[in-house]
Amino acid sequence: MDGKKNGAINSTNANGHVSNGDINSSKEELKLSCLQKISHKIISVLETAFYRLGRIIGTHPWRVMIIATVVTGLICIAAPFTFTESADGDDTLWVPVNAKVLDYKSWVESVFPSTVRFGTMIFVSNNVLTPTVLSAMWSIYNSSLSLTTGTNNFSTLCIQSGSNCLVNSILELWSYDETTILALSQADIKTKINSATSSPMYYNSYDVTTVLGGEVYDGSGDIDSASATKMTWFIQGDDAVQAQAEAWEQLLIDLGRNGHSDISSTYVFAIRSFGDEAGGAIRGDIAFLSAGYVIVIVYITIMLGKFNCLEQRFGLAIAGVVVVGMSIGICFSLASLCGFEYGPLHSVLPFLLLGIGVDDMFVIVGALKNLSDEQQKLPLNERIGKALRHSGASITVTSLTDIMAFFIGATTLLPALRSFCIFAAFGIIALYGLSTTFFVSAMAVDVKRAAARLNACCCFYKHKPEYKPNNCSQKEYLPTFILKFYAPHLLKFPVKIVVLVLTAALFGLTIWGTVNLEQKFEEKWFLPSDSYAYDYLTASDKYFSSGQEQAGVYCKSIDYFSKKTEMDSLYTQLTASNYVVNGTVDSWFKSYTDWLSTTSDAAVTAQIDGTTKYPLDSTKFYDLLYQFVTTETTGLRFSRNLKFSNTSSVLGLTGSKISFYHPSVKDTVEGFNVLDGIQSLVAGIAGSDCFPYSQIHLTWESNKVIRQELYRNIALAAVCVFIICLVLIANIWTSLMVFSCVALTFVNVGGFMHFWGLTIDVVTCVQLILAIGLAVDYSAHIGHCFMTFQGGRNERVKATLVEIGGPVISGGFSTFLAFVLLAVSKSYVFTTFFKVLFLVVIFGLFHGLVYLPVLLSMIGPAAYLSADRRYQHDQKEKDEENGVDNYAMEKQFPPPDYDNDTKDKVYIPPPDYTPPMTRKYSNRVSPEKR
Repeated sequence: MDGKKNGAINSTNANGHVSNGDINSSKEELKLSCLQKISHKIISVLETAFYRLGRIIGTHPWRVMIIATVVTGLICIAAPFTFTESADGDDTLWVPVNAKVLDYKSWVESVFPSTVRFGTMIFVSNNVLTPTVLSAMWSIYNSSLSLTTGTNNFSTLCIQSGSNCLVNSILELWSYDETTILALSQADIKTKINSATSSPMYYNSYDVTTVLGGEVYDGSGDIDSASATKMTWFIQGDDAVQAQAEAWEQLLIDLGRNGHSDISSTYVFAIRSFGDEAGGAIRGDIAFLSAGYVIVIVYITIMLGKFNCLEQRFGLAIAGVVVVGMSIGICFSLASLCGFEYGPLHSVLPFLLLGIGVDDMFVIVGALKNLSDEQQKLPLNERIGKALRHSGASITVTSLTDIMAFFIGATTLLPALRSFCIFAAFGIIALYGLSTTFFVSAMAVDVKRAAARLNACCCFYKHKPEYKPNNCSQKEYLPTFILKFYAPHLLKFPVKIVVLVLTAALFGLTIWGTVNLEQKFEEKWFLPSDSYAYDYLTASDKYFSSGQEQAGVYCKSIDYFSKKTEMDSLYTQLTASNYVVNGTVDSWFKSYTDWLSTTSDAAVTAQIDGTTKYPLDSTKFYDLLYQFVTTETTGLRFSRNLKFSNTSSVLGLTGSKISFYHPSVKDTVEGFNVLDGIQSLVAGIAGSDCFPYSQIHLTWESNKVIRQELYRNIALAAVCVFIICLVLIANIWTSLMVFSCVALTFVNVGGFMHFWGLTIDVVTCVQLILAIGLAVDYSAHIGHCFMTFQGGRNERVKATLVEIGGPVISGGFSTFLAFVLLAVSKSYVFTTFFKVLFLVVIFGLFHGLVYLPVLLSMIGPAAYLSADRRYQHDQKEKDEENGVDNYAMEKQFPPPDYDNDTKDKVYIPPPDYTPPMTRKYSNRVSPEKR
């Protein structure tokens, strides 16, 4: 109804009485628009379905609870057999499934299996280029050689480079010789580091800046001092020695954490560190889950019931938490059956489902509390049916929007995000089903218990008839506050203006923050902030901000003999490229051809062309190459970069690698620009025969699509949310107003994320999608409830706030309580979850309970045709004070639907009816004055 002066208004209330609108059209057939017909049909179907479900549950509560429990058990049976967990540190979780880099990674791991492990230390001092610090470093190096696990020590586990174990540090310039290093002077050190161009141990080109941090240069451009340096040990990682290698790494970690008295700070990291620390952080913080559940149980016990032995609802609170637990089991089982893995993001699922589930429970219990005095006298099944009639439709809106938001998120290309969204969607589906069956059944049982005067905590004890609950417990503080203070003040015109201005100001401020929200993602964020591994990575970022990431150009099984031009071009263009650190390209092909050009070995010169200094044929090319990397000093280091094949006694190569380092990248955009640039460079020279690959490419590839994926998911989720609101709220104007709350909340959250130092990454992507769903919860309940009341706009808003405001506040606060302990977590996933959810709750409640009521009071649409409730609190209280019953006429002849601003709608009683007293209402004209 839109309040038009000539609109024909006919509707039937719950008691079967017809309310007549315009007297001149009381007999005309009601004319409805297409949208109104759809609206009426949808609401009627939903409310009828939930009413019937409520009657069934009220009649057979125990039977429904048992059926829900059995179904849940059957679904959860599969979980132990299908549940899989992604490996700690699995970096492919964050990479788009269609990314080329995944194919490159797969090829590299198959041809060059990752059997190399490492441990590394960063040494920090005022100046590490001093005899004292270098002596201390040698002492740590020497101690590492004696670290023994079982029968293995470093010499038996190390990666060999020629005849030496591979340990990269500045000490290799002096070949780790104790006598030489301990005798160094300051001048000796400065001369060496500024003149070294190759390693005397491994015979590769050497750039000291790759192992120095915080360099200070003198007036002549030479390195004078440095704040940090690092040392890296390389060990074998084959399956046969993996356990021993991991044990040795732990010994090295312990050695590094002990430090040295002559070095200010020592930071250590190893291959095992990420899995140990990241997994441990999340598993350790699960203790917060238990504490959060206890807090929520206490809170909902207080809010759902009353402070007396009879009306307290501790059992119902436990049933609510059981519903959340059952939903967690269902989502784990169904998602695992669909082939999705449990990942590092999934640890927040229990908190998420707890917060959402409790919201729905407050709405259901609130609907039961708000039944009229006459309805409270109905049989139990009728009361449950009427309570579920309105609350069921309301939680349908919020649940469907959450579900659709997560299913939209599941279409992402990022596996970790996709998996989490599937788990969450199944969890919310389970919550919705169990809340409207198991929890409502528990509520019916609790009502029966209270009616039988059984104790709330000990249901075997029956209170005597003379027992009366204390007066304090009978007071409804929150509804009274809303009725007496909050709603009347909010609906004052000056307050409405202040609310709208404040909303606009918040929007302006936060849209600037949202636009400036940075995109950034670092794997170290998954480490606890107080861990040694996090400290190492932080020190690495600080002192080695040059960010020189090791990479390589890998070439497949091609005819290398005939590809001389391409291989030479690769070296030349890589050396000159801005995507490669100058002097770090280490090409086996270049070293090999240099050796061929300079060797005087007669056996070699006999097999090469005298002019080109190149092998005469393919066979000689591979034979001489094998000789070069197995016997020549300058070629030994390349043995790890070449994979020889031997078919029919003819050598060949199945793969090769040219090593280099990427330069620093100052931000995410520059990172994926480097990635695109190096991929284009290599493809332009060698086509599909060769490709660049590095571990850092996985991160860059992830960052490359995160923003696009976020925008796509948000846009699709927003469209779905609006459509669902439109279909289920069934009024375009109310749906638009609810959607404006969602949009404003989302912008506010994004803006304050920027102010709080958060960025766009895979973790916040999940939570921003979640924000859309949760933001709907607070406003959709208000919008839907508003449509179920007859009366003027202000009256309907007040009725809505009194009925649903309390449950919405309680639901929001319980959501906050569910995750508040995460604020002190050391896990990035948990702390970020707290920050974003905190913002969602604050701004969601503001827009749902402040902004939306003001908007509805000013431009809200008319109620549903099926609306049979009316706000009468204020006038009823005045009449009761005067001892007058002015509702006799309204009870027999309910008033028509109307608008606050419309003054010409008249209530016309039958000619033979004489009311005991005639009263003028604020929105209608009395018969005497008509």
